[in-house]
Amino acid sequence: MSLVAAAKYLDVALSHVEDGLIVTLSLVALALGVMQVTLRYVFNTGYEWNEALFVLVTVTAMLMAGVRAVREDRHISVDVLPSIVPASVAAGMKLAAVLASLGLCVFLAWCGWLYVGFAKMMDTASPETGVQDWIVYSIMPTMMSLFALRYIIRLIIGVQSKPTHEHGAS
Repeated sequence: MSLVAAAKYLDVALSHVEDGLIVTLSLVALALGVMQVTLRYVFNTGYEWNEALFVLVTVTAMLMAGVRAVREDRHISVDVLPSIVPASVAAGMKLAAVLASLGLCVFLAWCGWLYVGFAKMMDTASPETGVQDWIVYSIMPTMMSLFALRYIIRLIIGVQSKPTHEHGAS
């Protein structure tokens, strides 16, 4: 199996995992939000942990959607300059942007894992949920690692062409 074929296989497999997580986390966030609003405004009660968990699940789902946006090349970018320069220059700019994004994601993942190690050493937990802080903080470096993986896949498959797959397609 060639490197490009392996990258395409990983791309599709990761896509299915991303879809499942985005849908599941979004539904969990919706359920938590509806539950808390109902408990608060109908029964004048609620759970302390609900707000923290709602935010955590929502942020994780949105970060996963950002990872998905990298796959589909739908993330925010400046398109004016590449549209007025020659195609070879635009291709170089696109490659430079992907490499810069990859570098930033790797750096943020590395810094995040350093912080997770520090939080583990401190052995603190959230007062609302009782969950160890390092577990919550590990979401960011994990997501930055997934962003980096997506950029690596784009580099292997080729950054020159727009992705031909639509959302949910293989």
